[in-house]
Amino acid sequence: MTAGDRTGRGSHRGDSDRIRQWQTGRAEDRRSSHGNGPRQPDRIWVQEPFENGRVLAWVALEECEQDERFLQDILGELDSRHQLRSSERAQAVDIAAGVMRRRRTLDRLIESRLTRPRSQTEPELWQILRIGTFQLIFARTPAHAAVDSTVQLCRQLGRDRWTGFVNGILRSVGRLLQDQPGDGPQRSTLPGSDGNWIALNEDIFPDPVTERAAWFGDVYSVPSGLAARWVNRFRDDQLLRLGTWINAVPNTTLRINRLKATRDQVREAMLASECQVTDGTNEHSLRLTNAARLEQLPGYREGWWSIQDESAMAASELLAPQAGERILDMCAAPGGKTTHLAELSGDSAEIVACDIADGRLDRIRQNAARLGLHSIQTVRIAKDGSDLPEGPFDAILLDVPCSNTGVLNRRPEARWRFSESGMEELVVIQTRLLIQAAERVRIGGRVIYSTCSLEPEENEGVVKTVLSVLKGYVLESQHQHLSGNPADGAYQAKIVRTG
Repeated sequence: MTAGDRTGRGSHRGDSDRIRQWQTGRAEDRRSSHGNGPRQPDRIWVQEPFENGRVLAWVALEECEQDERFLQDILGELDSRHQLRSSERAQAVDIAAGVMRRRRTLDRLIESRLTRPRSQTEPELWQILRIGTFQLIFARTPAHAAVDSTVQLCRQLGRDRWTGFVNGILRSVGRLLQDQPGDGPQRSTLPGSDGNWIALNEDIFPDPVTERAAWFGDVYSVPSGLAARWVNRFRDDQLLRLGTWINAVPNTTLRINRLKATRDQVREAMLASECQVTDGTNEHSLRLTNAARLEQLPGYREGWWSIQDESAMAASELLAPQAGERILDMCAAPGGKTTHLAELSGDSAEIVACDIADGRLDRIRQNAARLGLHSIQTVRIAKDGSDLPEGPFDAILLDVPCSNTGVLNRRPEARWRFSESGMEELVVIQTRLLIQAAERVRIGGRVIYSTCSLEPEENEGVVKTVLSVLKGYVLESQHQHLSGNPADGAYQAKIVRTG
């Protein structure tokens, strides 16, 4: 269901305090979708404002099942439709993102407790079981609270008849847990949220030695195709670090706007506001570990900093923009790298930022205004890039759309949308975009090709293909950032035009 499918039925207390309702659009469309399963229930209506964080989490997960938006964007849109305390909102984010990251593992645990085929369980009920199991296994919620709150969630969704089944399954899941931690990879252990191992009373998972890809996919919650790719490419230590990273709550990294503040100045302001902050590996970055709403943090309105991971910062730094240069940012929104280019050049370059939608360009303009930057010009282009600004440019930054496999902790739903055919389509787009960039850079100029992918086809594969068909270009350097070492996964290549 898209946003346009929602209706605003229900009572209201005036135009400024309207109570809306939300419905899942899947139930009636999926009756008996598994063949001989039961008739699905009538659509579930949820009164707004939402009652608590668990209801908000369930709604967000259901919406993410039904359209291609990122979970983070769905939660942001839902923020305007609830009146929850910040603690309840934070709980919703933790649960929704945690369930999305751990979905395959949660499904495996729940299935092990069933005495009937999964196909006989309604999809909306299954989502509730995931929420309860996540709280039991990964969120460190006391067992009684996890079970009771999930049973109550059934009632809040108007499904009292599900309460007995949910209670029984979750209590059975709870009995799987041992009191002592696990000792590394085994059939009866799974990785926790902070590098620890959780011990179970039964062998639930495949053998980590003889069925390595199936084991990795189950315990680190990765689709089979992606698990097979990574198991074949990475060493054991890299694989475990990668699995831990993609399921960890992502840190918040600040890129200091060097035109307005210093790292010391921002650090002191954060500490004075009781934010836990440490220096990043980049000399102009700080890491927050207990950030509240970002717009409420010191220096936000003043434009002292932006949110950007250190591996993403590396792209603009590799381009090394200079004052007076004409620079093209081809896929610019939401503007993190664009504004970084402006800061690095002392706001004295001519930066042309392109994207395909006005709303996305608005975000660039808003970010630039908050940061006090004036050297950025935004240009809307066609989806095929046929009307890209003409060159020559001194430098071009091309941060292409990609599979997002380097940032699965921040984009947890991306792992479930990964497919070989989808990546092949992306490679065609990426190759076209890189050729278009190369054609617009001057002789002696440089192009930075950037992704947040770990997949070689999207990275060095695209660069190799383009350099094989275009003459007069050389690969000066390339950098693969592995997820968790120490930041997000990313790739950057610097291509110089020589003739």
